[in-house]
Amino acid sequence: MELPILLIGPDFTGKSTVGKLLASQLKLPFLHLWEVCQKYWQEIGYDKTQQHQAWENDQADGVYRYMMPFDAYAIERGVAEYPKCVMELGPPQSVYDDTELFKQVHRVLKPYKHVVLLLPSEDVEESLQILKERDRVIINGMEINEHFVKHHSNHDLAKYIVYTKDQTPEQTSEEILAQIDPDTSDIILIGPIGAGKSTIGKLLAQKLELPQVSMDRIRWDYYKEIGWNREDEKQIAENEGFAGVYRYWKQFDLYGVERLLKEHQNCVIDFGAGHSVYEDDGDFTRARELLTPYTNVVLLMPSSDLDESVAILNKRNEQNTPIINGMEANRFFLTHPSNRELATLVVYTKGKTPSETRDEILTSLVGL
Repeated sequence: MELPILLIGPDFTGKSTVGKLLASQLKLPFLHLWEVCQKYWQEIGYDKTQQHQAWENDQADGVYRYMMPFDAYAIERGVAEYPKCVMELGPPQSVYDDTELFKQVHRVLKPYKHVVLLLPSEDVEESLQILKERDRVIINGMEINEHFVKHHSNHDLAKYIVYTKDQTPEQTSEEILAQIDPDTSDIILIGPIGAGKSTIGKLLAQKLELPQVSMDRIRWDYYKEIGWNREDEKQIAENEGFAGVYRYWKQFDLYGVERLLKEHQNCVIDFGAGHSVYEDDGDFTRARELLTPYTNVVLLMPSSDLDESVAILNKRNEQNTPIINGMEANRFFLTHPSNRELATLVVYTKGKTPSETRDEILTSLVGL
C-alpha cells in the first residue's frame, strides 16, 4: 500500500481517533502535523509576535491568512520527512483561500493516492449541527458555561457583583470604580466565559494606570512547576474531550492562583472562568482563603437572573465564534472547495463508530 495516508477535514470529524485506529491496524506511526510543523514554519521566517499581531488586528481571519504560507510549506516538508505514516492535518492546513498557495499544496499532494477527507454528512447544515454538538462540553450535567454561571463558587468568592446587561464595557468599568476602593487591594475580576473580564480589566488598568495581569496568559508556567504536561493534556483531550481537559486542569488551578497572587501586586487581575469555580469543597475552601484578603473581587455577570445570564452568554459566545472570510470557521472549512479538490476519498462519519469509519477507509484504500 502506498504511504502516507493523510487525513483532512474540520475539527471534531474524528481525524485523530480514526487516524490512530488506522495506524494501529496497519502497524504504522501516527503523526499530527501540528506536532512538528513549528520547526518547518521557522525555516521560512515564522514570527510568533507577528502571529499575535495578526490576531489583534483581525482575529481568526488574520491568523489564518498569516499562517497560510507557513502551513503550505509545513505540508511539503512533513510528507517528505515522514512518508511512512498515517498523518493528520489541522483544519486550516488543507484549506487555502489563496490560488497560488493552493496550487502549491495540490502539487505536493498530487502524487499521494490516500488523501482522506472526513465529514459528518454530505449536507453542510447537518454537518455543522453535528460538529457543534460534538463541541459541547458537559460538566455536572450541564454545558460548561451554565455550570460556571450557576455554581455557588463565583457568588461566594465575590465581594461585589456587577451586572453588565445593556451596558457598554466603559459603563461597566465606571460602575466598578464607583463601588470599590482600588487603594485597599488589587482588583480581581471573576466570572464565566464571555463575561468581559479581559476587556473590562484592560479598561480598569488604563484608567488606574496599573498593569493588567491575565491568568489565562501566564498560567502555563505555574502549572509546569507542579507537573502539568502538554502531551498529557493532548492525550486526555483526544480520549475524553475538553471535559477531560477541564478536570485535568483543576489539579493545577489553585496553585496557579496562589502563584499569581504572590507574584503580582498593584495590578488588575482577570481570572480564567475556571479559576473561580471549584467543585471540590476542599479546593473551594482554599480558594476562599486565598481571596479573603482581597477586598476588590468583582464578579461580572450579564444579569441577576441566572437563566437569562446563560442565554446572553451563549448568544455572545456564538457571536465570538472564530470568523474566516466572513463566515464561521467550521462553515468556511466545510464549504471551501480546497478539501474536496485535494481529497482522493471522502468518508461520511454520521452514524458510524470510529472503528467502522476506519474499516470503510481500509476497504476503499486497500480492498481489505
